[in-house]
Amino acid sequence: MSVGNRQGFRPQCGAALLVALMAVALATVLALALIERGQGTLARTQALISTERAYQYALGMDLLADQLITRVMSDGLDPSLLDGTWTPVYDVPGGLIQGRLLDQNARFNVNALAHPDRLRAGQAFERFERLLDHLGLPVIIAAELADWLEGASQPRPGSAGDVHYASQRPPYRMAGTRLAHASELRWLRSVDDQAWQRLAPVVSALPEPELVINVNTASAVVLASLFDDLDLDSARRLADDGPWADLNGFLQHPLVQVRAYPGLEAGLTVVSPWYLAQARVVLDGIERDYFRLMRWGSSGYDFRLFSQGVP
Repeated sequence: MSVGNRQGFRPQCGAALLVALMAVALATVLALALIERGQGTLARTQALISTERAYQYALGMDLLADQLITRVMSDGLDPSLLDGTWTPVYDVPGGLIQGRLLDQNARFNVNALAHPDRLRAGQAFERFERLLDHLGLPVIIAAELADWLEGASQPRPGSAGDVHYASQRPPYRMAGTRLAHASELRWLRSVDDQAWQRLAPVVSALPEPELVINVNTASAVVLASLFDDLDLDSARRLADDGPWADLNGFLQHPLVQVRAYPGLEAGLTVVSPWYLAQARVVLDGIERDYFRLMRWGSSGYDFRLFSQGVP
């Protein structure tokens, strides 16, 4: 009996051991899953905290941007400090931060072609045609942009018009409103990759349709677009003779005096109202870029746009 009992007990013992091993394995899998879930939650939490820290540091650059503009203007410093010059690197806990301003009035505001005053819209159109010509780009881009901004059902001669855009796959229609960002020029039939690469450094799309050029920071090609007979070499000499403390100095320059026309001064400035403020924050080895479009005036700055990454 005792031998038979032991022989009968062995299968039962093996089954119990197998059940115990399965229970341990299941418990191990569940424990690992909980650990992995906890680690994932912790990583997401740390990422959120790091992103929020970077954002708060970026907000601090807003104040630095306003102070830099005020100092340059009050102390009569070189206006180029407000167009692409990086600040010193500031150390912050866990990383560093630096910033710069990009002068938007050093560029051609393409939304000026949609100015409600048809005369001013026409002047902007002519200037944009000259800008395109100096860049070696087809001037039909100006007609297609004007049609796009107007949502024109009757396109200008040579322009694609709404029929072309509606026939694409997938179809799309002309905006009929101002551009939110200059990169929307890529929607135009006439703007390919090569054209966009030439346009990108010299155009902006501001929330207002005014065309105001900062003569102290504008490139030679933008200055040349102001006049119908100013070549690029002369425009470069004009740019090299700056900066000017006031508009009178620019208007009295020999290259400008002989080409001045009514209304010229109204579209010029030596103090830009529009800037794109960029803050570069590096925390824990991760680099983040923040951008704010700001309008500076007598009452300080007013931020209109915020984006993380390339705006």
